[in-house]
Amino acid sequence: MKRITDEDVLGSIVELAGDGYCTVTELLPLLPKRTHADRRRAVHRSVNRGLVIQRRGPDGRQHVAIASEGWRLLRSRAA
Repeated sequence: MKRITDEDVLGSIVELAGDGYCTVTELLPLLPKRTHADRRRAVHRSVNRGLVIQRRGPDGRQHVAIASEGWRLLRSRAA
């Protein structure tokens, strides 16, 4: 099976939140159909590469947004 790519994660965040934050629980169902662990791994891989910013909100849930490096990657792939 093909891995969930960084572009999949970034595209899902753009679809859900645009340039704002969204919760990881809202994001995971939008990713390609793999196991829950594969989806979480893909999000954390993007965070570790500096493409996605991850923060804990005041409600205690994890929130993610696209970092400037992630926007650069999306623009370079679209061109």
